Amino acid sequence: MGRGTRLVRHVTRALQDPDESSLLVVNFGTLDSRTRNELAAASQDTKPIMVVDDAALAYLIAHGNRRVDATTETLLPFSAVNPYIKEKRGQIGREMFYGRDRERKSIHDPAGTQILYGGRGLGKSALLADAGDRFEEQRPGSYRKLYLNLDKIGIGRGTALGAEAIWPTLDQELIRQGVLEEPRRRGPRQEAWQRVTDGIARWLAQDPDRRLLILLDECDRFFEADVPECTETRRLRGLGEDSRGRAKVVFAGLHSVQRFTRLARNGPFSHLAQTPTVVGPLAPQFAADLIVHPMRALGFEFADVDLVNRVLGFCSYQPLLLQIFGSRMVQVMQDKRARAPLAPPPYTIEGSDVDAVEQDTSLRLDITAAFKDTLALDDRYHVIANVLAQHARDNGLETRLSDRELREECAVWWPRGFEHLDSEGFRDYLQEMVGLGVLAPNNDGQGWHLRGPNALRMIGTAQEIEARLLRAETESRLEETVVLESRPDLSDGRSAPLTVNQIDYLLGEYVNQVRVVLGTQGTGVADVERTLREVTGRVAGWSVPAIGSAKAFRKELAAGRAGERRLLISDLSQSSEKSCRESFDLARAVLPEAAEATRSVVLVSGVEQLGFWSGLLTGPDADHDTVVVLRRHDLRSLKDWTQRHSLCETEERLTRLAEATSGWPYLLDKALQLRDHRPDQDRVLADLTSWLEQGSGAEQFVDAVGLLENDTLKAVYDGVVEQLGIDWHDDAYLVTAAEMAGLSSGEARGAVVCLEALQVFDRDGTRLRVEPVLHTALGVLETKV
Repeated sequence: MGRGTRLVRHVTRALQDPDESSLLVVNFGTLDSRTRNELAAASQDTKPIMVVDDAALAYLIAHGNRRVDATTETLLPFSAVNPYIKEKRGQIGREMFYGRDRERKSIHDPAGTQILYGGRGLGKSALLADAGDRFEEQRPGSYRKLYLNLDKIGIGRGTALGAEAIWPTLDQELIRQGVLEEPRRRGPRQEAWQRVTDGIARWLAQDPDRRLLILLDECDRFFEADVPECTETRRLRGLGEDSRGRAKVVFAGLHSVQRFTRLARNGPFSHLAQTPTVVGPLAPQFAADLIVHPMRALGFEFADVDLVNRVLGFCSYQPLLLQIFGSRMVQVMQDKRARAPLAPPPYTIEGSDVDAVEQDTSLRLDITAAFKDTLALDDRYHVIANVLAQHARDNGLETRLSDRELREECAVWWPRGFEHLDSEGFRDYLQEMVGLGVLAPNNDGQGWHLRGPNALRMIGTAQEIEARLLRAETESRLEETVVLESRPDLSDGRSAPLTVNQIDYLLGEYVNQVRVVLGTQGTGVADVERTLREVTGRVAGWSVPAIGSAKAFRKELAAGRAGERRLLISDLSQSSEKSCRESFDLARAVLPEAAEATRSVVLVSGVEQLGFWSGLLTGPDADHDTVVVLRRHDLRSLKDWTQRHSLCETEERLTRLAEATSGWPYLLDKALQLRDHRPDQDRVLADLTSWLEQGSGAEQFVDAVGLLENDTLKAVYDGVVEQLGIDWHDDAYLVTAAEMAGLSSGEARGAVVCLEALQVFDRDGTRLRVEPVLHTALGVLETKV
C-alpha cells in the first residue's frame, strides 16, 4: 500500500465497498502520527478497520506472544472501531459479553435451570445466544443448539395459534439443522409433537456423544396459551426425561414466564423444584468490566474510579444501557482525539466527557425508554411504579409502603385494575417487579420502594408522575385486552394488518361462516390473505386451498370433510363490485355437502367496491357481524408496534411517530423502509415527514387511502372540512354536514359510516374529527395543482 495521503485515499475507497466485513490493512512502512490520525478519522462511522504497519508488527513480534488481545489493544487505539451496540437490535459479539457465568453454566447443565426471566434490555437473548454458541464449542458436531424466538411464530392465549403450533416450527428448524429427516410422502402421518420427539430420540441414539439444547426465547404468550393443562410444556420437558438429559429445553421470557411457574407449581416443572433464574442487572464487577475493559482496549482510560461508578449508576447496571452509553462515549472520545494532536495512548476520559454523554438528549431518551419498556409490559406495573415514585418525590426515596398501603393507593388511581386482585396476587406483582429490576427487595418486611434514584429519574418528574396517575383510570387496560389487540409479525418483519382478535374472528371454530374484510392499501389490505395463510400454515390440521376462479371458489365451498378446519380466502380487492357481490351471495348460499363439514370464508374487499361496503355497513341488509374493518393503529397498539420493531420507543419519539403517521400501516411500513437505509431514529422521523410534504409522497399516500376513488365520499369529506373544520364534533354534526353537501339523510349517514371505515376520521367516544395526516397530505396535493 502507499504512504501518507495515498494510503488514506486507498483506505477511504475500500471503506466504500458495500461488503460490511471487517478490514485489516497492511502498510509496508511506518506511519507518522498525522497519517494515523487521518486514518482514524476517515474510518469513523464505517466498517471496523485496523491498520498494521512496520512499527506495530515489530512490537507484536517482540511482545505480542501471538495473542489476539495483544494485537487488538495495540492497533485499536489508532482506529475508529466502536465495539458497543448503538441500539437494542444490535448483535453482541463474544468479546463484549460480560458476566452471567453462573446462568450459562446452569443452562448447559442437564439438571440446571429451564426457565429464565427478566425485563427488556437485561440480556436474556444475548445470554441464550452466548450459551448456545459455547455449548456447541464444547463438542463441535456432536453438540447442537437450536434458538427460536417464539414471538415470530405468533402463539398466544386467545389466538388462533395455540401452544401446539410450537411443534411444526421445531420440525422445520430441526430439519434445517440436520437433526430430523424430511418427512416421507407415504406412510402413516404422525402428530407433529410425536414426529419431533421420535426424530430427536433417533438422532441421539445414532451417537452416544450427541446432545441437543433447544433455547426458546419470548415464551410469555406460549405459556399463557398452554395453561392450565400445560400439555405442550410437559411434552417439551419430556425430551429431557426421555433422553436422560441429553436433550434439554430452556424457556426465556418476561413477566408471564415467572407467573407461569407459580401457576404450574404442581405442573411441568415440579419435579425439578424449579425456581426461575432471574436475568437482572449485571453484578457490579461485571458491569464495570463491560465499561472499562473495551475502553482500555480502544486506548481510553477513565480518570478515576468515581467516573466509572457514575456511569454504572446512570445506567442502573443494565447491560443494554451500558452498551448504549459505551457506544456514545467511544464516539465522544474519538471526536476528541480527532480534534487534538495525536498523543500516545491512553487517552483520558475526564468528567467533562462523561458529562457530554449524560447530557445527550437522545441517549437520555433511549435509557428512559429501555426502563419504561419493562413498565409497559403491564399497566399495573405503571401504576405501582408511579405510586411509589410519587411517594418518593414527596417523602424521600427510602419511604416505604406496606403491601396493604400500596395496594389501596393503586386502587384509588385505577379501581378496575386492582379491585379484583387479591393480596397474594398483588404481592406476586411486586415480586415480579423486583425481578425485573424496578423495585428494591422487601427482605426486611418493612415495605416497598423503588430500586434507586435512577429508577425514580427515569419514571419522570413530579408533574409527569401525577399526570400519569390522573390518566390511569381512563388509559390503562388489563393485559388480556392488550394481547388480543396486538398484531402478529409477517415473515418479512412487518406487522400484519389484522389484530389477533380479528384473526380469531375470521378463522372461526368449526362453523360455517362468511366474513368480509374491508380495507385499503393504506390499512394493509394487500397483506390480509398473506397474514391468514401464514397464521394457519404454522398449525397442523388447516386446509387453505388456492382460489383461482369463480368455478374453483364454488367447488371449494361445497367441499370438505368432518373435523377438518378449512379456510377459503378470496381476495377481491382488485375485482369489480359485481364480482364481490356475487361471491358474497354464493358463499352464503353454498354449504359443504359432507355431514358436519365446515368452512370459514373470508372475502377481501377494497376501494374498488365502495358501493358494496355501503350495503354491508348501512343498507337494509346490513350485517355488522359479517364485517371486519382494517384499522389504523391507536396509541396503545402503536406503542406495541414500536417495541416489536425497536423504533421510536421513547415517549417523545412515540408522540412524534403518532403525529407523523396517525397509525396508518402504510406509513409505518414506510418508516421501516427508511430505517433500513438510515438507522438514526430521529432522521427516520424527519425523512418520513419530509416525504409526506413532497408532492409525490403525499400523492402516493392519498392514493393508498382511497378517498379519491369515490366522488360522493370525497364531496362529503370536503363538506365536513368546510362546515366543521378539523375539530372534534358529535357524529350527528358530520351527518348534517353531509346533508348540506346534497345527500339525503340516509345517504348522508351511510357516507359518514363508509368514510369512517376508510379510516379518514378519528373517533373518541361519540365524537369524530378529520384525521390530520391525511388532511395535510390532501392540502399538499391541492397546492401542487
